[in-house]
Amino acid sequence: MSMAVRSARFVVSGWRGPLLLLFLVLVVTLVILHRVIQSPLLNQYEILHKHLERGGSSSSSSSISSTRSILLWNDFFGDPRWKLSWDTLGPQELREELHCPVYQCEVTNQHDFLPAVELYDAVVFHAAQMFPLLEQVPARRSPKQMYIFALMEPPGETKHRLDDEQGFYNLTMTYRLDSDVVWPYGQIVDIETGAVVAPNSNPSWRKPPVVAYNDTEIYDLWAGKSKMAAWFVSHCKTLSQREVLAERLQTYFQVDIYGKCGTLSCARGDPYCDEMLDTDYLFYLAFENSLCDDYVTEKLFDALRRNVIPVVFGGADYSRILPPHSYIDANRFETVSDLALYLDFVGGDATEYASYFWWRRHYRLGNSSPFCDLCARLHEPGFRHKSQSYNDIQSWWFNSCHLESHLKW
Repeated sequence: MSMAVRSARFVVSGWRGPLLLLFLVLVVTLVILHRVIQSPLLNQYEILHKHLERGGSSSSSSSISSTRSILLWNDFFGDPRWKLSWDTLGPQELREELHCPVYQCEVTNQHDFLPAVELYDAVVFHAAQMFPLLEQVPARRSPKQMYIFALMEPPGETKHRLDDEQGFYNLTMTYRLDSDVVWPYGQIVDIETGAVVAPNSNPSWRKPPVVAYNDTEIYDLWAGKSKMAAWFVSHCKTLSQREVLAERLQTYFQVDIYGKCGTLSCARGDPYCDEMLDTDYLFYLAFENSLCDDYVTEKLFDALRRNVIPVVFGGADYSRILPPHSYIDANRFETVSDLALYLDFVGGDATEYASYFWWRRHYRLGNSSPFCDLCARLHEPGFRHKSQSYNDIQSWWFNSCHLESHLKW
């Protein structure tokens, strides 16, 4: 081998060590730089953003677009569909039929819709009925599941012992405004904006007009109304003692009571029953059977659809549910005599009577499915990692009621 070749090899061999060292230094520098860039100290917003994009999970399979499954464990007063249109509703039905803003859910009453009950994201229990006798509660439960306490009836209608179910429920779905999912009998919607105003813990209402409310239809109907008050009722003896209030009012004016608690009858669903509220009666008695926070029933919202003023009696703060000056609250009066005198005044003055309908120019009645809100709740970031449970569901539920009203008999 020539001297020139040996010299060339020596030169290459001499540079190989420094080049390799330089390469290693470059690689280590890049690795350190990458880790610094990805460090929470510098990149916490990007890390959070990517996490939320994945739906709060470290796995891309749990993205916001993935479908959550909801099982209806028992019937809703004999209706296994809970007033829904099918035994199983998928995302398309939630979007098109229920108009849910977040609709990537499946709602079913079929226990075998998924291979095992612990695979459902949420199980809804109707607590106003006994659970199924053969399988009262699921035999197995995943720690990732949400168990939902669902009720539209007041605590007095709960049909099983809640002190046996402490720590059982993760979420509540009731008419109470402090429920995790609020399930009211009706809503008040702003006509101009389309926004749901109430029920709400702190609604922002428009103010009733100072000038007289001019509605020809109401004035014309008022002129033909010849009866004071009507009441449709079938639950005769109640915790609220509403039947006593109605009896006391009858000493001041006639109260026509329809149903098994009175002497008059009107078939359920007969359109004449609703029409006569428009044409014959000045007031409708929307008295609740229990004095419980936020509890108002469909009878109140049905009355608002008619041309009659509802007289309310219950445990709710009605200012959180209805527009001001759209109803007469019996609990605002000291005695039944005071209430009767005020009803006589309003009923005898056309202008004052018509003023109670001002809200119709600004609001309309609405409704929505609680399963829309439940679906949205199940899509909240990190919902699978929540450990919330109601350790004393009985106290939370029962303590919302009281036995005595402000009104003195």
